[in-house]
Amino acid sequence: MSDGLAVVVLTCGRMGVEVAARLADLPEVRSLTVVTTCAARRRQSAVEKARVILRYDGPWAVVRAAAARLRRGGAGGGLADEIGRRCPGAAHFHCDDLHAPEARARLAALGADLGVVAGAYVLKPEVFTIPRLGCLNLHLGRAPEFRGSSPGFYELLEGVPEVGVTIHRVTSDLDGGPILAQEAFPLDVVTPGDPIAYLRRFQLETLVPNGARMMASVVAGLARGPVPERAQAPRCGRPRRRSTWRLKRELRRVVRAREGAGLVLPPDWLTYDRMDPYVD
Repeated sequence: MSDGLAVVVLTCGRMGVEVAARLADLPEVRSLTVVTTCAARRRQSAVEKARVILRYDGPWAVVRAAAARLRRGGAGGGLADEIGRRCPGAAHFHCDDLHAPEARARLAALGADLGVVAGAYVLKPEVFTIPRLGCLNLHLGRAPEFRGSSPGFYELLEGVPEVGVTIHRVTSDLDGGPILAQEAFPLDVVTPGDPIAYLRRFQLETLVPNGARMMASVVAGLARGPVPERAQAPRCGRPRRRSTWRLKRELRRVVRAREGAGLVLPPDWLTYDRMDPYVD
């Protein structure tokens, strides 16, 4: 398109801000709107939130979350301020539930050419078909083998020495739409220190920045014309679920056992190439 694309970013968190900041710098993006939404579509009581944190992050995380809430006096997470700072030319609004009729009407009124999903919950067709060209999703994982949640976690647990990043079309099949770009990044399966802390750094320093770069490249390409796509291979098991506190303790045990066994990886593992040919 000669005049660029009108893009809307749909997100629940800071990964979407990272993506939006990269898109804001593209001359191929005519206008940019960031739509934030709640991580949980249903309002949760304080007790329910504490139970969720306990299940997935353990007892100390409940204490840390309560302390953080007290420090900020019950205020929100500050995404609006971050969007304003990182993407000063972008519009922003918040919807508690993207599937609510008023949210869908507001999205439709944007007249967006393309939707970009980065760290949002599963969307239904009545939302992801609103933009003229549909929606793309940034998935931190190699699809279809590592569809679902917890980027890098199951790769580390299973001893896979890389983590993929996939840009695909949003369809009704979770992380199952046609792939427009895919790359892989080396993962240390014998991590120094705590493997959960290592994974957080790996996500923030490697997966998210590279995913934002890849999404920007695909969006710029779509503004110029069609981008090659390929259908995903047949399913490789069920999507991965969000890692629980029990699984995180198991990961720590597995990684320490590898360390104690003196696991030696093949000398070429860092150049282990499973990159997709559609990557620019």
